[in-house]
Amino acid sequence: MNERDLVGRVGRLGILTMNYFNYFTEIEEEFVKRRGSHMLVSPLDWTLIETWKRRGIPLHIVLRGINSSFDGYDQRLNRGRKVNSLFFCQQEVEALFQEYVESRVGAANGAGNGASGAGNGASGAGNGAAQNGNGASQFAPAAIIEFLKAQCEALRRLEAKHLDPALKETFARASERLSQIIEDLETSGVLSPELLELDLMMIEEVILDGLREHAGEEKLGRLRKEADDKLRRYKQSMQREVYEQTAGNFVAQRLREIHEVPRLSLFYL
Repeated sequence: MNERDLVGRVGRLGILTMNYFNYFTEIEEEFVKRRGSHMLVSPLDWTLIETWKRRGIPLHIVLRGINSSFDGYDQRLNRGRKVNSLFFCQQEVEALFQEYVESRVGAANGAGNGASGAGNGASGAGNGAAQNGNGASQFAPAAIIEFLKAQCEALRRLEAKHLDPALKETFARASERLSQIIEDLETSGVLSPELLELDLMMIEEVILDGLREHAGEEKLGRLRKEADDKLRRYKQSMQREVYEQTAGNFVAQRLREIHEVPRLSLFYL
C-alpha cells in the first residue's frame, strides 16, 4: 500500500466515522476551550477545518494538534498577544498527521514481512510493556480494542438511559469520538499507548464538562464541600495548587460515580 492509497483510506475512514457537522463543532469547541475565550472561530478558520476534513485528517489527530500547540504556547515566558486564529495550530496538526500517515505506511509494509501490531514493539508499547499471565502484552492492540469497545458500549447505554438532552449529547459525543479511535486501531493495527492515552484524556474531559454543566453550581458546591471535609486534615501539609487539584479530582470522581461513567484511561485496563 503506497502513501497516497493509505491517505485515501484514512480519509474514507474519517468520513464514515464522524459526520460532517460534528467534525467542525468538536474542533471549534476544543480550540475555544484552550484559547480561554468564548470568541468563536472565524470564517477563515472554518475553511482550514474544511481543508483538514477533505484531506482526511482524523478528528483525534486535529484535537491532539490543538492541545499540543497550546501546551507549547502556555509554557512560553513572554506569550504576548492572545491566540486569535486556528491557523496557530496548523503546523502542529500537519506534523502529527504526517507522523500518523508514516506510522501506517510502516505498519502496512511490516505486515508483508509477517510483523504484527503487537509484536517486536510495533504496537508502540515497547519491549518493557507489562505482561499478563499468558505472556501477552497488556497493551497489545487486541486487548486495548476489547477494553475500549466495552467502555464505548457503556457510554452508549448511558446515552440511552438519560433523558436530559445535554447529558445525552455529552455521552453521544464521547462514544462517537471513541468509536472513531477504535475503528482507526482496528484498521491500522498501529498503537502508541502514550498518544492514545492523550486522546482518551480529551474524551474524558468532554464527559466531565458535560457532567459539571448538568450538575449546576449548587450541586458542585456541595461536592466541593464534601471534598474539603475529606481533605481538611491534610490541607496544611499540601501546597495550594496540589490541594486544589486533589479537590477537583475528588469532585470529578464523585460525578463519575453518581452517573456510573466508565473510565477510559489505559490505567484502568
